[in-house]
Amino acid sequence: MTRLMVAAAAAFLALAPLASPAVARDAVLEGKSNWLFAGWESLTLAKPDAERASIKLISDVGHLLAQKNIKLIVAVVPLKPRYYESLLPDAAAMSEAVRGRYDRALTELRAAGVNAPDIRDAFKTVVAEKKEVFYRTDFHWTTFAAEATADLVAGVITAEGPLPGNPGSGTQLGEWMNDRHLGDLAANFLPPERKRAIGPEAYVIRTSVKPAAGLLDGDPSPVAVVGNSFVQPYFGFPQRLSNKIDRPVALKWNPGDVGPWATLLQYLQSAEFTPASVRYLVWQFNEAQIQNGPDAVGEWASQSIASPVEWRAKVTEALKNR
Repeated sequence: MTRLMVAAAAAFLALAPLASPAVARDAVLEGKSNWLFAGWESLTLAKPDAERASIKLISDVGHLLAQKNIKLIVAVVPLKPRYYESLLPDAAAMSEAVRGRYDRALTELRAAGVNAPDIRDAFKTVVAEKKEVFYRTDFHWTTFAAEATADLVAGVITAEGPLPGNPGSGTQLGEWMNDRHLGDLAANFLPPERKRAIGPEAYVIRTSVKPAAGLLDGDPSPVAVVGNSFVQPYFGFPQRLSNKIDRPVALKWNPGDVGPWATLLQYLQSAEFTPASVRYLVWQFNEAQIQNGPDAVGEWASQSIASPVEWRAKVTEALKNR
């Protein structure tokens, strides 16, 4: 866990796809115009019962955090094919169950008392500006989509009143720059001849900005972000959120195969988690992850697997004496 101190771009080698080893061999769908999609995210299979079980656990976490005066915000990133369905391979199409999954998840999260903003609303502003929301050869969202989502989440937070801490302690954003390379789907899963055919693309990211000496050193973080590689600094979500709320943001992220359940537990068990200062916890999921609970063997790394009962007990224990 690190305090987000500067708008630093992480090295691209740190980007980690969300495929588990069990599905890596089928990890890429090659679409039209050299667009790539994650093969481990089924376009046809949905698990409504498993989704509801996950949402019950998420709701339980919200109640446990509320006892510590911490408000939970769940940010669910939509499926990439929702925005580029016309670029899928001819034989690939979303089933009606998958097509309705995002709406279903939001409805059920909200019915369970979870604050879950519709990230598609943030993406609308990016699409309206004729910018991409996902990279062509990558699983991840673009910085444009990440920053628009951060703006949406910041609006949810600031609408509820002033945050503790010092105004002026948020991250300063850098200038835009191009970082050209292969996306993770191409770099990690395609053979050399296909990598050459697919080719690199330009990642529009921000340069890093060094804060004034000591500017953030003593400032607590009233907002914590927990998630996967979508919220790592390379794509700019935590920096933009910090900038918009004008406060420091704490960050805990892991490669996708660690999973959201183990990542949250790691944060809550760490010395970096300070309930006295954290007022909001932003927990990021990818849409398809909602249907995979903490016991989803084959979806998460083996060390991340736990029964829902065991996982909830560990979360309760982590919060008990804090």
